[in-house]
Amino acid sequence: MFKVEDKVIDLRDVLVEVNKKQNPFTTFLLSKQVKATAPVYNWIQTEIADSAVTLQEGGDAPEYTKDGQELKQIYLELFANTATVSNTAQYSSHHGISDLLAKEVDSKTKAIKRRVENKLIHGKGSYDASTGTYHTSGILEQIDADHQLKGGFFDDAAFESVVEKLYDAGVSDNMIAFLPASMKKNLVDSANVVHLAREKFMGFDADVYSTVYGQVTFCLTEELGKGKMFIANPEYIEMPVLIPLHGQVEPVSGSKQSVFLETQLGISLLNEKAAASFEVTEA
Repeated sequence: MFKVEDKVIDLRDVLVEVNKKQNPFTTFLLSKQVKATAPVYNWIQTEIADSAVTLQEGGDAPEYTKDGQELKQIYLELFANTATVSNTAQYSSHHGISDLLAKEVDSKTKAIKRRVENKLIHGKGSYDASTGTYHTSGILEQIDADHQLKGGFFDDAAFESVVEKLYDAGVSDNMIAFLPASMKKNLVDSANVVHLAREKFMGFDADVYSTVYGQVTFCLTEELGKGKMFIANPEYIEMPVLIPLHGQVEPVSGSKQSVFLETQLGISLLNEKAAASFEVTEA
């Protein structure tokens, strides 16, 4: 199930497999991992200036126009858990202690993945200097303010307004919509959002729909909660990882055995206009 070297358990493959359908956004992000070198992850967001000109024959070179550049950064959050099995459990079961501990590690990994999913969607980025605690910024917080739409009801017109934001930003060539089933249900009978096909996405079924602005893959994501959804171009998303998920076998302490699990990671939306969201607001 997992690989052990010098009392360190490599759990990266386990994180991919557990809760695959329940936490699809995190499962997707695990395919977008990049190596981080510090708990603060930085990148440059570039906006290409409208600098090209039509030049007359024999004309002088146009003056240099600098493209817009903005430094972006996020904190990488440290997620942890502890799997413990008592010696009493060992002698009370036909399973060996290692089997029970493997089951417990699997269970605690599922809990980590659930928390990771919540934070990578809803997280509010901050750093508490007094405790040394990093809180990562979720994708909803990183989306450009003009791309964060709200309305009293979610229907096909509201959905198309979200897709239109990516189309106008020039990033509609590849779009994935993450949304709860209750919001997808509102679009099933729409004449403007047409179902094209069902395909495999990261190991589970996903539906592809067609709109006037392009095709969108739908991925049910219940962690968004009631009334929230977003669409993103996956080419502009990275998952920086400082500490890959692993387990550290703890020294035997009394009548129990334990494994400490940890990972440190975050999500970066490389272009804040490469995603758009919609939230249903109460009247």
